[in-house]
Amino acid sequence: PCPPPPHTHIPHPHLPRPTASAMAAFSISAVSSLAPSAQFPTFVAASAASQPKVDKAPAGTPPRLLAAAVTAAVAGRAGTSAVRKSRQRLPARHGQRHCRGRLLQQFASPVEAPAEATPLLSDAWEKALDERQGSVWTEPELFAEFLESLNATAEDEGPVRFEMVSAASDSERDVLLYVPGIDFAGAFAAQQFRGLAAAGFELWRCYVGADDRTPFSRMVDVLEAWVRSQTAAGRKVILLGESFGGLLSLAVALKLGKDLKGLVLINPATSFGRTIWPLLGRALTAIPTAGPDELPPWGQHSDLSELIQDLNSRAVQAPYAYLGSTALTAAVADGRQLSRIASRIGTQILNGDTRANGASSSVDPFLETFLRYPENLAQLLPPETVRFRIRYWLRDGCELVNSELRRRRGATFAGSALPPTLLLASDSDLLLDSAREAERLRPYLAERSGEKLLKVVELKESGHAPLDERVDLAEQVKDSPIYAPPKRKDYVGDYQPPSLETLEEGSKNIEPIAAVVSPVFLSWDAESGSRRFGLAGVPDPAEVGRPVILVGNHQLLALDLGPLVREFLIEKGFAPRGLAHPINFPDVLEDMLANKMKPEERAGLLEAMGLPFELRSSAKALLGAVEGLGGGNSSRSSSQVPFRVRARQAAKDADGSQVGIGENFGIGGSFAKWGGVPVTPRNFFQLLQRKEAILLFPGGAREACHGKGEKYKLFWPEQTDFVRAAARFDAIVVPFGSVGSADNVVVGERPEAPPAGESNPLSVEGGGLMPVSEALREAPRFPNATPRLPPATQAASGLGDRFYYSFGAPVDLKDLDPKDKAGCEEAYAKLKGDVEGEVSWLLENRVRDPNRDFIRRQLVERTMNLDPVPRQVKAGPLKGGVIRSCGRRAPSFPL
Repeated sequence: PCPPPPHTHIPHPHLPRPTASAMAAFSISAVSSLAPSAQFPTFVAASAASQPKVDKAPAGTPPRLLAAAVTAAVAGRAGTSAVRKSRQRLPARHGQRHCRGRLLQQFASPVEAPAEATPLLSDAWEKALDERQGSVWTEPELFAEFLESLNATAEDEGPVRFEMVSAASDSERDVLLYVPGIDFAGAFAAQQFRGLAAAGFELWRCYVGADDRTPFSRMVDVLEAWVRSQTAAGRKVILLGESFGGLLSLAVALKLGKDLKGLVLINPATSFGRTIWPLLGRALTAIPTAGPDELPPWGQHSDLSELIQDLNSRAVQAPYAYLGSTALTAAVADGRQLSRIASRIGTQILNGDTRANGASSSVDPFLETFLRYPENLAQLLPPETVRFRIRYWLRDGCELVNSELRRRRGATFAGSALPPTLLLASDSDLLLDSAREAERLRPYLAERSGEKLLKVVELKESGHAPLDERVDLAEQVKDSPIYAPPKRKDYVGDYQPPSLETLEEGSKNIEPIAAVVSPVFLSWDAESGSRRFGLAGVPDPAEVGRPVILVGNHQLLALDLGPLVREFLIEKGFAPRGLAHPINFPDVLEDMLANKMKPEERAGLLEAMGLPFELRSSAKALLGAVEGLGGGNSSRSSSQVPFRVRARQAAKDADGSQVGIGENFGIGGSFAKWGGVPVTPRNFFQLLQRKEAILLFPGGAREACHGKGEKYKLFWPEQTDFVRAAARFDAIVVPFGSVGSADNVVVGERPEAPPAGESNPLSVEGGGLMPVSEALREAPRFPNATPRLPPATQAASGLGDRFYYSFGAPVDLKDLDPKDKAGCEEAYAKLKGDVEGEVSWLLENRVRDPNRDFIRRQLVERTMNLDPVPRQVKAGPLKGGVIRSCGRRAPSFPL
């Protein structure tokens, strides 16, 4: 333990011991009992009157102290000790040093006083937060500041008052307007004000008096007018709304749209109409209570027992204040905040502070202030005010905002899109279940702001009022899309060819499939005018200096991709850049789902029944609770949430993992790792401009998910313009065919298409894919498939049937005029016919392959691989590298 500072007298007070019944008299003790484990802190702030006696300083001591002395008090009967840190300024100045992390005061030589720092906040707020953190949970005297001066109103200021919290106005700074919760004072966010001002914001807040009766729609108009007055002066405004303030800010933002620089929502009260609080709130406000003027003046108390008796009497006269504050605190505060309240009160009681210099009261005034918290809160939110705000603020606001969110964008509210938006949601909110509400709001907000300009952050282990020291709100805003819009992933430009180690790992993953299907590759030999085994006949875009497009049929379930990509990387030194459906790219897929899949509202029947708002809200809360019991955690029961989380995590995992090539056709993010890009005209044109090798399946998912009786049938669209785009860049097109996948299984019927008028959320809506292929818009509808038995033979299909790929004669489009419509259609028809010709040739010739027989081939290859021969990369940046996981294959039919 550290020694006490010199010249310090440490008292040993004797404590009265309150009874259990007396402790239950005041509600804040009941609230503290909710904390699972209230731990008393080592340091406890004490009031000025409870400081230990300090001996007179020796001559020559500086005129003031920099800070107070650290003292220790021993609780006599309780046998508990605690160390208290004073906030009083004593009449002498001391130097400072640290001993084992504790601040000690020691006399030091006089030093020049440092220049005073420029204040961050206005004079009123600097005074209110002087030597305070700004936490209403441990500094309830802050409520007194709000009641006495901070929320003082004038007759001519209008229904909503606006106050600049920052020290001075600066036209170069962005204006941040804080819109408070139902208290509409700003007490719960005061702890963030210094940080926001220091981060460069010109901070404002709005507030109303407790007797104000301005309806929700009028408040929306007032805030809109204030923001427009700022933007008219060239200022950029960000709305920061918490709880009810989030509801109000969202309503204003729906009217202002992009005129705002940004929108920050913290546990917005948009779900208030689906909770029990409309009914419970009316019940609490119906409790008879005495007004602040009807209660006797707060007198002086000689000891703790007298204070508790007084609290008992006041709680009986004003039950609303004590019961209401208990309910509100229990629902708003989280476990850590409740523990801090309990620790603060308990430690003050155990310390038994006494006023210095023989004051008439022996009870710590700080403790008295803390225990008056319920009355201060009731003065800020009297019952008639709460009744009005529940009905005309929260009820009306929820119905207005939620109805507008469900409308199609552009129908009302001036057709405005939302600005970049940051949504903060607490995962332990007992008041509104904000985490679940954030998932409900996400698709609606994304539809108006854009998925990339919406950021949703879950605040771990936080309750409804999360803005304490655990949250750096300024940092959250600076890191949001308001100031740091995320860079959209460039699948074309960001691709890097795999390293030899990555290729080896991918080869290991695809080898189990390749060992079963034993792929055979052929290509066209221009010199001999015939086919040859291998891929030597496929042009290399780096050698010809032009883009090369590989156009072919898509095999069942896209099982052809893994062996194909690996063979190109080993033999040609490059991977063709596949144009694929967005389902292969988790982040793109997430954007699609967020904008299309909206959770169904369960309000239809309840609304039709004409129930009062309070009963409808309770019924919706009950439905949500029942849904949560049936599906686990109700805040995570939405079908969108697990998929979105899995998809996003899969994309992150794929970026740094060694996912195999064989997995590139599934939802896992690995397709992009091997060169795949989402199918869009922009990506197609970029690949052509970069003179890359492009892998294109015009039949898309319809071809890869064909049904019964559709084996090796092309589902190319009647009209496509990819030939015209290819001709524009003098591309070389290589038609190819592949067979084998559909012969390994028995294919059933495809799932039925969505009814007329309904669309699959995985479909790519709208036009714009014509330069690639309109068939690529269709979402996958995977058919039923079961293994085909018995195993394949030379003449018959079966399990283990061999994969064959044949790349035909290249078609040069250099001399084709992209404006020649007839010529482009003729080239398209020729390419389609060439692909059908390659498929037919493979089907005819594979029956001449004796090693198509699965059992025979397995025996041959097992024998060959007793003496493994590593494969050497023949070209590209990995030329000369060795791949050891690629097994030897049995020979095929003679050419």
